[in-house]
Amino acid sequence: MALPTIPSYWSSRYRNIQERAMVQRRTHEADFRETWSDRASYFNKSEVQTVKQNAWTSDRSFQDSMDAVKRQGEKDLKAMRLERRRSQLKRLLKKETDMYEAELKGLSRSNFDRLEEMRDRSDEMKTARETDRKEIADVKMYEHWKRNNPDLRKSKRGNEKKRKQEEEDRRRLEDEMERERLAALEEERQMQESRLANEKEVAGALKMQIDELKRREEEAERLKKQQEELQRQEWQLADLEEKRKEAEITRKKEEMSRQLTRQYKVQLRRRAKQVQEALEMDRKILESLSAKEEEDGQLKTARKEKAKADAAWMKQVVEEQLRLEKAREAELDMLYRDEAARQWQKREGEWERERIARERLMAEVLENRQEQIKGRMEENRRLQEESLQRREELLREMEIGQQLTRRDKEEAERRKEETRRDLGGQITERRIQQDMAHLQLEDDLQREKEAEDVYEDMLQQEAARLEESDYEPKSYPRPSSRPSTRRSAWD
Repeated sequence: MALPTIPSYWSSRYRNIQERAMVQRRTHEADFRETWSDRASYFNKSEVQTVKQNAWTSDRSFQDSMDAVKRQGEKDLKAMRLERRRSQLKRLLKKETDMYEAELKGLSRSNFDRLEEMRDRSDEMKTARETDRKEIADVKMYEHWKRNNPDLRKSKRGNEKKRKQEEEDRRRLEDEMERERLAALEEERQMQESRLANEKEVAGALKMQIDELKRREEEAERLKKQQEELQRQEWQLADLEEKRKEAEITRKKEEMSRQLTRQYKVQLRRRAKQVQEALEMDRKILESLSAKEEEDGQLKTARKEKAKADAAWMKQVVEEQLRLEKAREAELDMLYRDEAARQWQKREGEWERERIARERLMAEVLENRQEQIKGRMEENRRLQEESLQRREELLREMEIGQQLTRRDKEEAERRKEETRRDLGGQITERRIQQDMAHLQLEDDLQREKEAEDVYEDMLQQEAARLEESDYEPKSYPRPSSRPSTRRSAWD
């Protein structure tokens, strides 16, 4: 009963705390005992294992094992000797029994042996017939069992169905693999044809580039020769200009010398000759320029046509002056001194005017020709630079084409190797599946054979048990003083 000064719920609360503490203490003690028991069991087990292991690995254990083997050998030898003695005693007992039986029947030893031999032969023949009959019966029973056993028929049907299914799966797998192989070969063939077409196209483009490169090189060579020809023409023009300047200097020198002599008629003739030579030189220059213009006829421009027309016109002018000078030279013989002097002054003025006009016209013609040559040289240089750039571009394109062709070949070889590896993997997987199916079939056949062997052993045991239950052993009693009332099988 609770105290009057303490509330009642305090006592129940105190009781719950005590019970909880008691339960915890008991649980802790149980856990401690269980842990101690497990550890003790572990150490005991370890000690037993250690002791046994030490005992088994010790020399004494080895000697005990060898002694046990020796004792077992001696025991087996004793049993073998005992069995041999029993066999000897059995033969002696059989021989003695036969002797007594022969004496009882009043037969001689040879007749009894012959009769015993015949009886043994008859028993052997009977045993052989029974054995053959039993074997035939076992075979027939086994065949009958194989034909009529529902489990075996079901197993055979299942195996046959399984083999057919495996054969169908194998054939379907082979067909699928063959289709995949043919598809891979077809894809490889198409890729090969595409690669060959690309190579042919690249080869054609490369050939075109090579031909264009050759044409560019030939064009460069032609432009180079044309440049050399233009330089040669420029040098010729410079040479002709130099010759004209030298002729002018010579003329001036001769004019100065003629001013001293004033032999008008001779001077007129000489001067006419000089004018004719100058005109002849200008005519040759103009003929050369006309010939060059004819050679460059394929490059027709308005300026070149004008230069050609100027050269032709200048040639006509020179030829006309040359004809006029020859006519004037013919008139010199009919002139007197005064007339020769007047004629000299007149001719000198005409010659000077004609020379100045001719010099101006020749300077224009030569300047036009020089500008034409310079323009052609600039054009030739520009064409050479363009040809060089185009050749460099062709070489770069050819190099890029070769790199692309090489990469395409490497890519084709890589794809071919991947296809070959895929086909090899498929063939390996197919072989593995075939081997697994073959092993599974062998395993099924082995289990079926084991089941048949077990069933056959069971039949043989049952047949042996039936024979033992139906078999009555023949008795061969020892001879006694009492007359035998039982009739033997050979009596």
